[in-house]
Amino acid sequence: AVPRRARAAVARRAAAARALRRRRRGGKLRRALLRSDLSAPMGLLAWVSYISAEDRGALLGSSPDRPAAAYQGIWNGSAGAHPLDRLLDLNLRTYLLDDLLPKVDRMAMAHGLEVRSPFLDRALAEYAFTLAPSARLRVRDMTLKRILKTAVADLLPPGLLDRPKKGFGVPLDRWFRTDLAPLVDGLLCAPDARVAAHLSGDAVRALAAAHRRGAANHGHALWTLLTLETFLRREGW
Repeated sequence: AVPRRARAAVARRAAAARALRRRRRGGKLRRALLRSDLSAPMGLLAWVSYISAEDRGALLGSSPDRPAAAYQGIWNGSAGAHPLDRLLDLNLRTYLLDDLLPKVDRMAMAHGLEVRSPFLDRALAEYAFTLAPSARLRVRDMTLKRILKTAVADLLPPGLLDRPKKGFGVPLDRWFRTDLAPLVDGLLCAPDARVAAHLSGDAVRALAAAHRRGAANHGHALWTLLTLETFLRREGW
């Protein structure tokens, strides 16, 4: 956990960054701060989740938080190992296995493409897991993928190795307040919304309303719920 004073100091820097329109950095700092007092497995779950634990509780009612239990179970199974190895193991068994790889595979196959992940070659992955965290070959300070960058430094230009990571995000937050707002109202908030049979309809509508008035950014959460709603309607559930 990060000390309260440190969180407050970084929060001020994040606010200043947002005021200067450095939204990307400010947003990342804020996300990190909101999770800084969580345990390692719950922090990772919160980082990769589009719906917070509080909102999951409201949507699911009295149902147990199964994702949290699953993450905690995997974390407990690696007790005694180095924290970095435990986090990598947890990420490998959850976010990579259940999110990133299926997403790439499904979209590639939908277009008749065969996609491979060379860094997940079994021999390479097994070797990577033998690297001792204490040797700082994988992470040093805030430098990630250190050994990989060193290995290919003579093959790639510095500008490519040192540039920040670039995602493929779309402006869901804005869309669901403007052009796609009727889609949310006509499906998720409709009297015949299918998700209401599995989740709290009031909680779904409250989530959409908070997003619409700008009290929170639930764009990705609404997209996830819309995907579920579309699936339920297509399957006749």
